[in-house]
Amino acid sequence: MKNLAQVRAASALNFATSPVEKRGKDGGDAIKKVPPMIAANGLLAALAFSLEARKEGLQRAGYAAIFDAIASHLQSPEILITNGTNNATALLNHLVKTDSQILKLATAEAMEWLSYARRFVRPE
Repeated sequence: MKNLAQVRAASALNFATSPVEKRGKDGGDAIKKVPPMIAANGLLAALAFSLEARKEGLQRAGYAAIFDAIASHLQSPEILITNGTNNATALLNHLVKTDSQILKLATAEAMEWLSYARRFVRPE
């Protein structure tokens, strides 16, 4: 049986070693900015920021890729804070409909995951 640190590290390492196309070209720069953003504004506001749209698609694809990875981590069988939230949009939709305890758990777990991810991801 794996402990939570192992699960978080494996998930973050998987994200860090994924192709640049999957994690966004500015994901390496954005990863260091996400934890303070969540701490200052909350997980919902940070998710909304990452999903801001423009005519050609997402304005901040690197941020959205980070939150896609967080969403995937939160629904993993070992964590299972959310269910069916494999991307940032689904995570945002789920968190606005659930109770505040789930939001607190999701925020805390996202911050723990980010503590590993920010050490593994390198700027492009």
